[in-house]
Amino acid sequence: MPNRVNRLQVEAYKKRLGEAGFILAVGYPKLNVKGMDDLRGRLAGLGAKMLFVRNRLVNIALRELGQGEALGICQGQTAFVWGEDPVAMARFLVDFKKERPELQLHGALLENSLLDSAGVLELSKSPTKGELKSIISGQALSRGGNLSSCLLATGARLASQIKNRAEPEAKAEDAA
Repeated sequence: MPNRVNRLQVEAYKKRLGEAGFILAVGYPKLNVKGMDDLRGRLAGLGAKMLFVRNRLVNIALRELGQGEALGICQGQTAFVWGEDPVAMARFLVDFKKERPELQLHGALLENSLLDSAGVLELSKSPTKGELKSIISGQALSRGGNLSSCLLATGARLASQIKNRAEPEAKAEDAA
């Protein structure tokens, strides 16, 4: 790879791949222009990024980044997709594949773990970051609510007992 342009392209791939915490590899050999425009537009709406790669050069970049095991996800015409939430991206791509079966899911590189297309499908079934935050906050709030109700119930019972004790004494004073 003596070509300076190729070397610069490898460095650009390394920079972009280093910034992404995960990548999803998709193939698009049978996807027409309209389908590709639809995919890119929807990805942009989600705040995701898509990078069309040259397999030979991206394989060199992956090897230099220590991700040599990910070389199998670059097959044929390949593009890398990444965004903020890997589960949301996987879910989007699986749903898009249902609409347009021409899209191929090659796999993913997620936190130094390699997933095949079946792994991407399983990842899409996991809860997203937003859903996990909702679950955790709901659990924290329910525990706090239970504690609060226990404390308030104890205080209410104590106040009721004090009131019951004070009423007979107040009635006795009123009668006298």
